[in-house]
Amino acid sequence: MTGYDFIFSNKSSIWVLRHFCFWLVFGIHFFIQSLLVPGVNEALTPRTPLESLINISYFLPVYLVSVYIFIGTVIPTLLFKSRYSWFFIATVGLLLFNFFGCYYSGILYEHFELKLPYNQITFAVNKYHGIVNGGFVSVIILAMTGGIKIAKNWFMKQRENEALAQQKINSELQLLKIQINPRFLFHSLHAVKQHIINGSPRSPKLILQVADLLSYILYESDQQFVMLEKELGMIQDYIALEENSGSENLPMNTVITGDAARKCLTPLILLSIVEAGFEYFPSRFREEYTSILNIDIKENHLDLQMTYTTFDNHFFEPFELNEKFAGIQKQLNNLYAANHHFDIESIPGNVTIYLKNLPLHILQTTAEELQTTSDTYENI
Repeated sequence: MTGYDFIFSNKSSIWVLRHFCFWLVFGIHFFIQSLLVPGVNEALTPRTPLESLINISYFLPVYLVSVYIFIGTVIPTLLFKSRYSWFFIATVGLLLFNFFGCYYSGILYEHFELKLPYNQITFAVNKYHGIVNGGFVSVIILAMTGGIKIAKNWFMKQRENEALAQQKINSELQLLKIQINPRFLFHSLHAVKQHIINGSPRSPKLILQVADLLSYILYESDQQFVMLEKELGMIQDYIALEENSGSENLPMNTVITGDAARKCLTPLILLSIVEAGFEYFPSRFREEYTSILNIDIKENHLDLQMTYTTFDNHFFEPFELNEKFAGIQKQLNNLYAANHHFDIESIPGNVTIYLKNLPLHILQTTAEELQTTSDTYENI
């Protein structure tokens, strides 16, 4: 059993052990208190350990009832549901219950243990049990148990929110994969078919590129991080397939600078941007065009610039963020928050996609270990 299980597990055996430990610690505190601070009538005759245990037995049931009503009903049904007025009233009611419960438990203790007749047990005689045990101690124990309950609930909510955020990121990553696959399959298989029909010697290489890309998109992209070198290799294979998928080659010049070794990032981010650019922009140019992909790898971040330039400088079509680019932007915002800049600029005859300051993760283990765990990466 781990420390986390001991604190948060709802398994009955662990729950009983956890609560037993709490009441044991509280009982020891109460035991010491009753030894050192006896009641009003016992100031000159300190209690023995046995008398202290007997004293605890009169008041502990009151605390047990009030605590479990407080953490089991009052906090979940009133405080957690923002019913603050009723929560305040219920808390005051429990404190009053503790006061009167401890006061009358004190009467029983004075009568049975100290042999005082009921008519001699006045408020002056029994006020210690009502004020200290029923008031001061009650406030402390309700505050402690309530604080533990609230802290645990807050922690579990945080874990739940983190899990939902991760689930959202994973869903959006799956959406990116779905968006890439249909068009990619159609064009790449069409290119392979044409090369095979024409007896091109490049056919085997194209088939391998298609297989590698499909494997990467469908399986390897499920990891939290992939090697940057792998993603860049897939981009180059993708561009090669796109260049051979139509009747005319697409003029894409690729320039990659910097050291990609031992660096990694979230899969499909760069590939999705490149694929979205291929899908959206070439069909909108009426004249011939050129395109350049620049990827600059710095020590702990990456810059990408993808530019489409038409020879018709009078052509200008304002760019509107379509569904695919909007999905990429949302994915970037979820993964990297404000640690990046993504933008698309349109001017007459030119459209440029910018991704600046994308944080890279520095690899702390071997590339083989990356396949099984992503917890040993340091986010720079």
